Amino acid sequence: MRYDAQRMTPKRKDGSAGMAEDRTDYYRDYWRSSKLGSSEHLRWKTQVTREHARLRDARSVLDVGCGSGHLLEALRVPGRRLCGVEMAEGAAQSLESRGIEGHAVDLESGALPFGDGEFDVVVCYDVLEHVFAPSRLLHEIRRVLRRDGAAFLCVPNTLNLFNRLVFLTGRFVDIMDTSHEADEMFSNHIRLFHKALFERFIEAGGFRVAERHWYFPARFSDTRYPLAPWLTRIITLPRLHELWPSAFALGFLYVCESTG
Repeated sequence: MRYDAQRMTPKRKDGSAGMAEDRTDYYRDYWRSSKLGSSEHLRWKTQVTREHARLRDARSVLDVGCGSGHLLEALRVPGRRLCGVEMAEGAAQSLESRGIEGHAVDLESGALPFGDGEFDVVVCYDVLEHVFAPSRLLHEIRRVLRRDGAAFLCVPNTLNLFNRLVFLTGRFVDIMDTSHEADEMFSNHIRLFHKALFERFIEAGGFRVAERHWYFPARFSDTRYPLAPWLTRIITLPRLHELWPSAFALGFLYVCESTG
């Protein structure tokens, strides 16, 4: 084997990269990131999910791409089955050590290890933009969801105003991406969503949108963007992210129901 000088990942003799191995290596420790477990965005997603009426009577919840399991921990109630899947074996083992069912799955090409219609609620937050084949993963989510269940799907809005303004300066920095914290050359996001595309994607996947939530933080905790509090209030007080989400929302969280 030889190594790619740019990413130091193994290549086969014919020059093709071992993509499955690369993904496993990349995500082995990605889920441990402190930024993923302490962000304003995570707190917002947790609040929306935990307080939602569709969770009140849910007896089974699957989190696809669950990371450290922060959201699943927040959804604990007696008698509820909680299950998480992650790319990294270490993440699955961490869940199991805390009494949560965990599975290591290649979300790019592997099938979710569950039967049809097994879950009342399936959550997939900020994962679809990280895979080459999000439609395949969405199909798997629909398969394991009960016919009358709810899928909670969340993606960042690539066309938010901040990104647009930075793009005009001749640079591209995705405010909802973590790659620039380590000065990585490329974004962690493979598929880039905006509002119209996300809704078309959901419809093509056999879902309808039952409810929409728009994200913009009350304050920026990301030290890369030390914006003054009054700048965020310009957006949040008149609720511009809700009035014009395609431009001002940093992320979309949709509650979806199967159409089939």
